[in-house]
Amino acid sequence: MFLLSACEPKPATQAPGGGAPASADAPAPALSGPALAGAGTTVDLAAMRGKLVLVDFWASWCEPCRRELPELEALYKRHQASGLELIGVSMDEARGDAEAFLRDVPVSFPMIFDEGQALAKSWSPPKMPTLYVVDQEGKVAKVFAGEVKIAELEAEVTQRLGG
Repeated sequence: MFLLSACEPKPATQAPGGGAPASADAPAPALSGPALAGAGTTVDLAAMRGKLVLVDFWASWCEPCRRELPELEALYKRHQASGLELIGVSMDEARGDAEAFLRDVPVSFPMIFDEGQALAKSWSPPKMPTLYVVDQEGKVAKVFAGEVKIAELEAEVTQRLGG
């Protein structure tokens, strides 16, 4: 049996006390932190209310994440003018690992370095990567655990943006 490779989260990404992961039809947990690029800039999901937001938990050590980020960048560029936002959340243990990866694979959407894994504890992504679709009302509309099929995500985004 052939299994698609998806990185299992490191133990630090598990919610404390076995908490439930952010799930569809529930309000999105808080998500805010300093941007990896642009010193002094804060990325805040709440400030994006009214827009469709993709929240992607990834790490430089995760091979499916490495393949997925360029595809997410292309999707973001195609739909940004229609109201799509994207936030990347690096699960790397060292900020330098995330920064080095992003020098090789630059993206135009904001990235947060999840120092101490506080965001992962509240969102509890089940796998690496995990991508959450947060609707315009701030609710988690869909969860893609593992490497996302870009055509499926494209259809989801297009439908939710009304196109």
